[in-house]
Amino acid sequence: MKSIGTAVLSSGGLTVQVAGRFLLPCPVQSADASVAELCEAALREPLGYPELSRCIFPGDTVAVVPDPETPALAELLTVVLQQLQQAAEGTASILLVLSPDPAGRQWGWLLEKLPVALMQRVQVHHHDPADRNQSGYVASSEGGERLYLNRQVSEADTIVTVGVVCFDSELGLRGTSSALFPGLSDNETQQRTGFVPGRLADVSPQLRRGLIDELGWLTGTQFTVQAVPGPGAVLQVLAGSPEQVLERGRLLCEEVWELEPEAPAETVLSAVDGGPCGWLALGRALENLSEVVEQGGRVILVADVELPEGPAMQMLRRTQDPENLVRPLQREPLEDSRQAVAVIEACRRARVYLLSRLPADVVEELGMIPLSSEAELQKLLGTVNDVWLLSGAQYLRCIV
Repeated sequence: MKSIGTAVLSSGGLTVQVAGRFLLPCPVQSADASVAELCEAALREPLGYPELSRCIFPGDTVAVVPDPETPALAELLTVVLQQLQQAAEGTASILLVLSPDPAGRQWGWLLEKLPVALMQRVQVHHHDPADRNQSGYVASSEGGERLYLNRQVSEADTIVTVGVVCFDSELGLRGTSSALFPGLSDNETQQRTGFVPGRLADVSPQLRRGLIDELGWLTGTQFTVQAVPGPGAVLQVLAGSPEQVLERGRLLCEEVWELEPEAPAETVLSAVDGGPCGWLALGRALENLSEVVEQGGRVILVADVELPEGPAMQMLRRTQDPENLVRPLQREPLEDSRQAVAVIEACRRARVYLLSRLPADVVEELGMIPLSSEAELQKLLGTVNDVWLLSGAQYLRCIV
């Protein structure tokens, strides 16, 4: 296991640099180019498919569907939309179809980053799962489930998904057609298949992933662009056939993010994405780090997250006995049950420290210990010998 003497951790608008003895249990890899350059290179040589520009014909309607949890999503979309606009002599109709925003801001955090001149030629559609008229019947799955999907997508000539390939406890592997489902389905289909976004459900990852892949095939999804995350940055961008991209992405994730520790760590340190899905990422990071740290150890997070407003997190802030919330949140799940349960379970296993810009009393109400500055973090690190550095722990898969 390699070690370094200084660590720089970034999350949103927070960046800290601290000294210590940091162990690196996962391979540290970095990209040799910018995200835009990686995306352009992937589109020039897609996997198992011709170049995207050669697949678009005059008058085609192209539906572009992004996954909101994709790192560097604005940079990826800018390159993809530019190439689509240049294809078919500029005659294709380009739709940007957006699932419900997990941040509750109507995707403003993304749309404001896309070039204005580019977006003047793109139609933006916000999907509402509560509006059944927005969804149309696609087909029945092999298991007999009637599947409905946003009409703008299912009726398009070409579907291009833009997302992230990474380990995910709910899906086994996130990526490709998981940008389509369940986010672009309707409430009834989500409830019937046990795919309500953000909620805990007793459906195996294999069944979830299988249904997603089947839906992608049924809709004829031909092309995908996927980021593979590395510690703190995008490691690689893959494009082309969804099947080949997902398989190549899986191999990269196993190389970078699969961890089989011989013994648990006393202290783990991680920076977590502070974007619009910050609490989702923080919850996943806590789930993963709880499998790595020893009982009674320390989990230290740097996360530029916003004030948690979901109902489960509000319940957690008000309760005097967090552990009594776990079963009710699992039995009657709320939209943010997963991250609330992750916080409770992590705090039961270890002391969880959070360096953020949240008020200290909010962090304490959630059961965590607030750190207010880089100096406080450095002081804490001075009390321990070896610290496992696992930036991007939301992507980790621990084999125990």
